[in-house]
Amino acid sequence: MQSIKDYMVSQFSGMDIWGAIQIIGLILSFVYLILEFRQKASMWIVSALSSIIYACVYFNSKIYADMAFCCFNIILCIYGFYKWYKHSNKDEVQKDESEQITYTHFTLPLFAKTAIVSLAIWAVIYLILEYLTDSPVPALDAVTTMLNIVGTWVLAQKIIEVWGIWFIVNLISIYIYCKRGLHFSTILLYVFYLLASVYGYIKWYRKGTKFS
Repeated sequence: MQSIKDYMVSQFSGMDIWGAIQIIGLILSFVYLILEFRQKASMWIVSALSSIIYACVYFNSKIYADMAFCCFNIILCIYGFYKWYKHSNKDEVQKDESEQITYTHFTLPLFAKTAIVSLAIWAVIYLILEYLTDSPVPALDAVTTMLNIVGTWVLAQKIIEVWGIWFIVNLISIYIYCKRGLHFSTILLYVFYLLASVYGYIKWYRKGTKFS
């Protein structure tokens, strides 16, 4: 049985081009997290760059739904950047607004609508993956992609429950990427994301200001 030491050595000693690309994606993703914690609009730009990299990685690993999301996420990043930039300008009369963290909560009606839309998105993605691709994990791949789409929209609204969505996404993603044999750097990234989703919620809740 391969030891942890042997596994780590094998991941970096014979690294191919895809391993190197995932290392770059890892670095960009860390930058993105730091900016997301601080609610900096520039996080959307970094997210778009990271999406380009991981779209190529997921295509190579036949994780098609996540690849499609990365492509779609570039459009979502444009929307998110505009949404945050517009909100910042609207409240620019407040002192040091750019350094403030603001958030809101899901209302019950909004959560119900989001849940219904999420189920519909999952069904469409699953059917596409099941019948039009050779994806080995169509159901789970559809779940993570659906949650990523919904979560990015929720993040753009600055709804604090987005961190719970990220927690679920990261947990499932770790399982999928281990099963598909992705490079250790990508798996490590999602372990870090899992922990960061807890930290992000705490930081927003403690340091942020609730708005309606």
